[in-house]
Amino acid sequence: MAKDIFRTPLAEVRWAHLISPRHQLDKSKPKAWTADLLLANSDEKAQSFLLAMEDQFIALHGSRKRRAEKGFPWKPDKEKPSEITVVRFKVPQFQRRDGSLSEGPRIVDAKKQPWDGAAIGNGSKVVVAFDIYDWDGENGCGMTFQPRAVQVVEFVPYEQVDPTDGFEEVEGYTTGAGNGSGWAVEDDDEAPF
Repeated sequence: MAKDIFRTPLAEVRWAHLISPRHQLDKSKPKAWTADLLLANSDEKAQSFLLAMEDQFIALHGSRKRRAEKGFPWKPDKEKPSEITVVRFKVPQFQRRDGSLSEGPRIVDAKKQPWDGAAIGNGSKVVVAFDIYDWDGENGCGMTFQPRAVQVVEFVPYEQVDPTDGFEEVEGYTTGAGNGSGWAVEDDDEAPF
């Protein structure tokens, strides 16, 4: 592990779970506090940060070691790969010796006052202070960024998305046959089975 504490440039949040940890897809792994930050590829500070992290990787592992496919905590954005780089910060929740659970990274507002506990939503702008942990595995080497503290500079509330948004209410039974709208409504009183 590097002894320095690193900081990101100001970045926009996508997928933040910094207040309460989220479950891993693999249930055998612990819950974790995660945040994906979006860095604009056109931003000089963001590019300097990524180059510094590449240098840090080489300092930790050397230039000859095989890099794991998921060895970097950053990757091009799926929707806009030429415009945005996504950087993932993640720290697992753990049980302390006294039985209590770890609280995750310290979160402060723009004035460095303790955070009020509101869930941080997509579009918020934050700066993250983090530690780097290097690792070696059978598929290569890599590093992980673990958030130590987060400063919320611009806050956007987290919104719970309704998965049925966009659907219209339709009465009766629906089939794939057309009535002009792509929906068909069963008119008869006959039971469907």
